[in-house]
Amino acid sequence: MQGALNFNYLGAHGSLLKEINMKLFTLMAALTLCFSLTSHGLPVETGATPGQWTMDFDAARKVANEKKLPILINFTGSDWCVWCQHMEKEVFSKKEWQDYAADSLLMVWIDFPQDKKLVPEKFVARNEQLAEFFEIEAYPSYIILDDDGKTQLGELEAEKEITPSLFIVKLKAVLMERASAVEALIETMPAQEGAAFKKACAERAAARKELQQTQNRQNQLAAQLVALEAAITTLRTNALAAELPPAQAAKYKEIQTALTAAKSDLAQWVATNPAQTPENNAAYATMNKKISDLEEQLSKILYAQ
Repeated sequence: MQGALNFNYLGAHGSLLKEINMKLFTLMAALTLCFSLTSHGLPVETGATPGQWTMDFDAARKVANEKKLPILINFTGSDWCVWCQHMEKEVFSKKEWQDYAADSLLMVWIDFPQDKKLVPEKFVARNEQLAEFFEIEAYPSYIILDDDGKTQLGELEAEKEITPSLFIVKLKAVLMERASAVEALIETMPAQEGAAFKKACAERAAARKELQQTQNRQNQLAAQLVALEAAITTLRTNALAAELPPAQAAKYKEIQTALTAAKSDLAQWVATNPAQTPENNAAYATMNKKISDLEEQLSKILYAQ
């Protein structure tokens, strides 16, 4: 029938059409972001000006210290992260935000794009170091620093129902933690309440430091346990494998070689810092499943005796 859809064709080529649609969606999202950024200025590579995105973290810290302004660090995946693009469209591209930011803070752009040309080579390793230092686990993440460029005041994230006004209110709440804001508030308090407030702030800072030290120790112990479990598993499996009949021993060795190669492939892939995309998530799941299947095969050989 003329004009009718060929469902057999769609079924056979559905994955291809899906891939094309995904690429078109990604392209449209990137074009939207590009238009949004160019409408109020792309991030600059060097130097820093209040209210304008810069990739130059060192320059932003210097200007923040000179002008006594806080710093907003935007950890983003500009050309693939839908929530990052949502915040750019709904908040950062709006005049209300731009007017506020121009007099209120330095803005640092730390990008992890799919298109590697979007970040100068000199910033790639630095961006990774900053993400690790601030323990960034999701994009976007907004880290707020005091004007010393060191003291972390708080962190904000993307929201579905967001406006410039709402984001500014949330940011101002975080900025109440600035040393200058704390001192200013104490001056408005009766002496006794001011002293109590200052004491509570100091004790909170000490408690946070102690908690961080405790968490660091827990992380060290967790890593030690992982290493010990791995050593025990290796020694146990080697002992069991040594008792296998020749045919099973050969099969065990074959699967073990494949498992070692699969783990190496995964480690090398992860080391490339792939972006969090549906395709990469699927690839990661596939490699993990392959490793799990091979480990299960080894266990069946060892414990089926």
